[in-house]
Amino acid sequence: MKLSTPVPSQTVEKQLDYDTRIVLLGSCFTENIGLKLAYYGFQTTVNPFGIVFNPVSLELLLRRSLTNDTFTETDVTSYFSYLAHSDLNGDTTQAVVDNLNYAGTSLLTAVENASHIFITLGTSWVYELKSTGAVVANCHKQPQDLFNKRLLSISEMTSAMNAMYQAIQHVNQNATITYTLSPVRHTKDGFVENQRSKARLHECIQQQVDTGQSIYFPAYELVMDELRDYRFYDRDMLHLNDLGVDCVWERFRESVINTNAQQAMNAVAKYQQYKSHRPQDGTKHAIQLEIMRTALLNTYSNIHINEE
Repeated sequence: MKLSTPVPSQTVEKQLDYDTRIVLLGSCFTENIGLKLAYYGFQTTVNPFGIVFNPVSLELLLRRSLTNDTFTETDVTSYFSYLAHSDLNGDTTQAVVDNLNYAGTSLLTAVENASHIFITLGTSWVYELKSTGAVVANCHKQPQDLFNKRLLSISEMTSAMNAMYQAIQHVNQNATITYTLSPVRHTKDGFVENQRSKARLHECIQQQVDTGQSIYFPAYELVMDELRDYRFYDRDMLHLNDLGVDCVWERFRESVINTNAQQAMNAVAKYQQYKSHRPQDGTKHAIQLEIMRTALLNTYSNIHINEE
């Protein structure tokens, strides 16, 4: 008896292993998968500019980073920048400028060395500053009357995605680009409006796939069809809970990660589980943890473990 609608996903040609270097950009769904990859010790760079939902803002940040277009005080409003997430906010204007340029340098280095780049797009709806007409990546809780809200056209988004491809090609012609469409519904835009937004993004992504410039992982379809049950959702009924993320991760793992990494992943998981224990004897636990870490790195030298 079938209790769900299985969504087929193909095994990709160039899979991930511990020799690959991975960059993940875009919506919060990107961070869910990025955290999983980092947990298992893969070499990952996730959203240096923070979460970015729309392709126009993402293209601007990617292009400026990959062309060494330095950020200045003109890109900052007081303690934040409309170009980036609040993660890059600072106590002073100069601090925000420094955060932007550090993120840009980090992204450039990561893309130059990347074997795989994953881009997750979340919405076609954007907010434009009335004063400049510029699309913002984040409104930073500023008064709504400062912005105009509109739906990006397919041609605008196609142009942005083509520009992203060209910017990446300029510094790295060998990286595999994979698009995903965020399954998180933006119901604040309205239910019909959310569907329009996702449909436009989907069409633009498929145009990129059709040209052979990228491939597609069906995260959106997995959630909308295979996980069509609120037991997979968080309390807001919009974002996936841990179980839902784990289900998508397993399908991602089957499709994208080489089976030759399985043994190392199991070893890292054992280490991570021990690391998360709350021991009665903290000193003994720390010593054993270091022994396990040393043995793990001696066996699998390409694993990257966060020491925090």
